[in-house]
Amino acid sequence: MKKINEEFLHFLWKNQHLAGVTFHTGNTFDLKVLDPGIYNTDAGPDFFNARVEIDRTIWAGNVELHINASDWLKHGHGEDPAYDSVIMHVVYFNDCVITRPDGQVIPTAILRFPHILWDKYTGLHNDNSWLPCSRDLRNVSSLVRTQWISAMVVEKLEAGTGRIEANFNDLKGHWDAILCRSLLRAFGIPVNTVPFELLSLVLPYIQLLRNKDDLFTLEALLFGQSGMLEKVVPNDIYTEHLKREFSRHCGKFKNGPVPLHLWKFMRMRPSSFPTIRLAFFAALVHNHFPLHEQLEKLPPVSRLRELFRVQAGDYWNTHYTFGKESTPSVKHSGNSFIDLILINSISPYLFFYGQQTKSQRHMDYAIRLLELIPPENNRILKKWGKFGIAGTNAFESQGILHLYKEYCQGRKCLQCQFGNQLIIHGRTTV
Repeated sequence: MKKINEEFLHFLWKNQHLAGVTFHTGNTFDLKVLDPGIYNTDAGPDFFNARVEIDRTIWAGNVELHINASDWLKHGHGEDPAYDSVIMHVVYFNDCVITRPDGQVIPTAILRFPHILWDKYTGLHNDNSWLPCSRDLRNVSSLVRTQWISAMVVEKLEAGTGRIEANFNDLKGHWDAILCRSLLRAFGIPVNTVPFELLSLVLPYIQLLRNKDDLFTLEALLFGQSGMLEKVVPNDIYTEHLKREFSRHCGKFKNGPVPLHLWKFMRMRPSSFPTIRLAFFAALVHNHFPLHEQLEKLPPVSRLRELFRVQAGDYWNTHYTFGKESTPSVKHSGNSFIDLILINSISPYLFFYGQQTKSQRHMDYAIRLLELIPPENNRILKKWGKFGIAGTNAFESQGILHLYKEYCQGRKCLQCQFGNQLIIHGRTTV
């Protein structure tokens, strides 16, 4: 006997059109499923607002699924008022009769399906390949590809806006301060996201704004609260003056610096060192803060790029880290770094702003911005490209990256439209 799990039963119930899937009720009643309902991933019944016809009477309510009917009792649903509105109990093994607290029997349907569907699913789920469906992606229709990748972009934007919403509540709707936090976090992508985000919490926006006209003071605040000055032994005038300047301001902060050990420099290109990124941020504040009003006007992408095309202070022309000289080169933010900021900060920020202000124009702009930016270039996207799925812009590449991170890595094939189509319509091999 194959060991079926409830997640697979949920998949079958959601996809009522699957060939061969049936619901047996014995001779007790006739059943027609009019609407399987809305899948519930939280506590409570598995599907909300389903509609079924039982003996020519239409019922609307919730549906619960179990492997065994007796699981209803094991899970304590009989004592939970949330399950009083269940109109249908769908099971794989009907091993007992389930009743409501008043003794009324809950209609039970026995789910049956071709086991080739389970074999296709387990074949995907247990595949040890980097991408379990890689050899079968050509069997996924172009329409499903397009629609699912687009859905992934929206899902990623909504996940990103969740972080922004937390800042929105914490900062009481101060848009420029919210934007500052979002930008600082993005400046740390990919490996220094955590310390940059912590820096945004220990260095209030108001302190940056008050000192925006003095680039050196901005650098002192950023490097000081980042914790990078704590163990630096000054061996040049700049570092000595920087520590002295920070000591004049450090008493203004409620929280101490970010722990130094959180910052990562190993296996990174020097141009991506957090020291250089912090110098860029100081220049951005100096040249363009406050930023919200400029973004609210939805400037063309060319203007956005210019806003973030900044140059680090003079000291960094001959340094990548404190006290260690390097070959002279002017450090300025390049196109790939600017695109990183636009993708990971500006687009979700404007999407959230549109949600809060009910401005479809800002939400559309956030998505359009991704469509106008070239796709990222990393190892994950290169691998997907080998399987015939390559993003032509940041909109598509962001969708692919989110799909891989949130679905493929966890083998959530039943929740993925690619996996659904392969299970329903077939894989190359099983």
